[in-house]
Amino acid sequence: MTTPLAPPTHDLSGAAPRTGDVLSLVDALAPGQSLTLRLSPEAACAFLSALTAERRALFEWSPEADGNAVRVDVVRRDAAPGSKRGVFEALSWDHDRIDAFEQGAFAARAAGDLEAARALFERFARGLFRHIGFEEDLLFPALESAAGLPPHAGPTAVMRAEHVEIRAAVQLLRDTIGDPSVDPTPLRHRLHAALGPHNEKEERILYPMADRVLLGPGSDELVAAIQAYEAR
Repeated sequence: MTTPLAPPTHDLSGAAPRTGDVLSLVDALAPGQSLTLRLSPEAACAFLSALTAERRALFEWSPEADGNAVRVDVVRRDAAPGSKRGVFEALSWDHDRIDAFEQGAFAARAAGDLEAARALFERFARGLFRHIGFEEDLLFPALESAAGLPPHAGPTAVMRAEHVEIRAAVQLLRDTIGDPSVDPTPLRHRLHAALGPHNEKEERILYPMADRVLLGPGSDELVAAIQAYEAR
């Protein structure tokens, strides 16, 4: 499932909306549709708590600090209320969501809009670093515990090592995406060479493994923790 690059955005950060009114915006989404909300930290906290408690399993979402506000990307799942969520579905969606920002950043740069390129790449970088954070802090330890994997060997150790290269490649592009005097193409190739195979291994091997070994409510509880994760 791929999230559109620019879903409708509702900027409510200057108001104090009722949680019920914010919920009505996402309740109107059809399966597969998405939107972006920009809320004050207090309103975002109340909204996300309500999604967890009152709309369990109906949505995927990802919060992101945005100045003095919180930006939340939300997509409606094609699922019944209370259904169990899997790691593969939730994290593959986040891969697609994040990748769309990188693609948009380079499309904007090619069109000569360096400001948009910088803004979109910043969203890509923040989203990817958050994704890496919850994998290393939540997913990998849960998988190692359930599958008996040593943290310094095996698939999770490979993923951690690849995260180091991916972070470095992202930071180099972050520093140059808005500089018209620099050709970022070689750096972008370096990023894709690291990130593409990495994501493929996660989606083909690691995420399905997590859904197999995290028995009972384990996978669903992990997804809930991932949704609530705040990047360090």
